[in-house]
Amino acid sequence: MAAPSLVDAAHHELLAKVAAMYYERELTQSQIAVALDLSRVKVYRLLKEARETQVVRILIDYPLKRASELEERLARRFGLRQARALQSGAGDAGLLLRQTAQLAARYLEEALTAGATMSICFGSATYEVISAIRSDFQADVTVVQATGSLPQALKEYDSSALTRQLAQKLGGQAQYLSSPLLADNAEAAAIIRRQAVVGQTLAQVRRADIALVGIGNLDPATSGFVRAGVAGPDQLRAYRDCGAAGDMAWQIFDSAGQLFPCELNERIIGVTLDDLRAVPQTIAVAVGGDKALAIHGALASGAIDVLVTDEQTAAHVLARPAASHQACHAEARR
Repeated sequence: MAAPSLVDAAHHELLAKVAAMYYERELTQSQIAVALDLSRVKVYRLLKEARETQVVRILIDYPLKRASELEERLARRFGLRQARALQSGAGDAGLLLRQTAQLAARYLEEALTAGATMSICFGSATYEVISAIRSDFQADVTVVQATGSLPQALKEYDSSALTRQLAQKLGGQAQYLSSPLLADNAEAAAIIRRQAVVGQTLAQVRRADIALVGIGNLDPATSGFVRAGVAGPDQLRAYRDCGAAGDMAWQIFDSAGQLFPCELNERIIGVTLDDLRAVPQTIAVAVGGDKALAIHGALASGAIDVLVTDEQTAAHVLARPAASHQACHAEARR
């Protein structure tokens, strides 16, 4: 995605201005039209575009019921501090993710305390959690970008922009990781990590009080690796054939929660599974029965303290037998 032009930026500002007048100041479309010297039809179209482009995100505060028995079983089996499982029926996957994200946001609002440091690994689930945090919730926290940035990021993977937005939303401070997400090779990655400005941020990531992550299943059709241009479908299929189970914080792991031996892991700049294990409270958000293996592996890694999911996914995870680590083929490193 190319950088926005001045015209694009001006139009975005107009969308935001019209939306703020309508949703925050509660002016009518006719009043906005007069104030901005626009036609009422134009105002209507701008408001519609603002919703379609997510300049405006409407949060419906659903009543969130929890499956307490499944929560207790998850916490007991995997040694979690807490588990949250949304009571849910079969339905729209997008709606299920948004409702589960609201459940995670309510937990996060309870967990955040003044002066805390929170590190963020961005993806679809964490993007929805950030969107679900109530607009009137304030916390004097430092939000740290836990993984590097992509040059052509999708909105849910635009790490620096979302770090800034979350810090502004919470009324806190933002600290950025001035690095690409993916280095050209392992040697280049090591050099980048040794740079002072990068090392300082990574050190703060390791000292975070709370980390927020999602869990991916390496499905080429939906994986963030493919959507963000980090890896190709064939590469992910090869990793899965060799025993990779999922990814968390852009780190690929096997079914026993061990770091998968592949060159992609060596090139990623950001928080590691070892770093997450040291964080007092790492919160993972994931839904979908197709992620059961990945979630099970992530829980086996010992890097998660709190899991937020839905009841059907929780049941799939609990139905899986305990995993034993299997060495991956040497081909996976290529």
